[in-house]
Amino acid sequence: MIAIVDKYQRPLRLLLIVIGIALLLLVMFGLPINVLQSSIRLATPYVLGAMAAIVASRAGVLNLAIDGMMLLGAFIAVAVLYKTGLDPLVGALFATVAGGILGLVFAVLYLRIRINLVILALAVNLFIVNATVFFMRTQYGAFGTLADPSIQGLPTIELPLISQIPYVGTLLSGYNAIVYLSWILAAVVWVVLFRTQFGRHLRAVGENKEAAESVGINITRVQIFALTFSGMLAGLAGAFLSIGVLSQFVENMTGGRGWIAITVSLFALEQPIPAFFTALFFGLSEALSFYLQSRPEIQLPPDLLLAIPQIATIAALMIVALRVRAGELLKRRNFAQQFGKELDKLRHGQLVGGD
Repeated sequence: MIAIVDKYQRPLRLLLIVIGIALLLLVMFGLPINVLQSSIRLATPYVLGAMAAIVASRAGVLNLAIDGMMLLGAFIAVAVLYKTGLDPLVGALFATVAGGILGLVFAVLYLRIRINLVILALAVNLFIVNATVFFMRTQYGAFGTLADPSIQGLPTIELPLISQIPYVGTLLSGYNAIVYLSWILAAVVWVVLFRTQFGRHLRAVGENKEAAESVGINITRVQIFALTFSGMLAGLAGAFLSIGVLSQFVENMTGGRGWIAITVSLFALEQPIPAFFTALFFGLSEALSFYLQSRPEIQLPPDLLLAIPQIATIAALMIVALRVRAGELLKRRNFAQQFGKELDKLRHGQLVGGD
């Protein structure tokens, strides 16, 4: 199997591209437009979360606390707007700052105090879950849901000119500011990582810390920045969940989206643009889950429909594992072949010398 893949890499790649285009056309013209709009909208936290994971991972740190940072951003956005009457964008800004502060604290605890990364991430996630419940009950007297008429959701934006184009305008126009900002940030992350000197330094730290330090790069400073910016992106993703969709905060409302965002980044090989389109796929899976639940003629268990995003996540992780394993086997096979050729040359040379 590995030999076939190695021999027909280019045709297989072209075949996958054709299949992808066919599936895209099937989705675009085979599903109702409202499902596609929901897919784009619901993909937003995955886009921002994946960008957060990519920035941190490229700097050599796997940010496993993204889910907690998202949840903090969702809570702060609603808490700031609760009975204040402030503009929703102010809530999103505070959520972004709060996520950045948590990312900075996470960086200090991991890089300076040297707490185990996995234990620290689990502790942060559990602490935020319980802290939001505690403050929601003690400060606001709310149980399960924090809602108030003063909490205004982000308004939708009609894109000039684009909104007038048939079908395309309906598909791409009419979302809130965070949705459009996530598209811009995906492009910004790509430009910074691959077209700037700082991006080269950041990737160098993630690929080889010793080599990066030998040329004068401050490893700790780069990683602290990466984790802080990662937290800001995650906080903004959380703000979208609370004031971009529901205009309220629900206990543990992230629902594991931070973990799915990490899966998105892994599936896309930590590339921002592929991660953006992968996030759209996960947004589609979530939108399909809601759409199928609204169709009573579809005789499927409700629990199975609710689990569609999780099933997609497991499938993506399996593909990632198989891809990594196939890559390792291919490297071993190529090395064995090359080593065999060199050994044959060496033996042949010895025989000639002996004659």
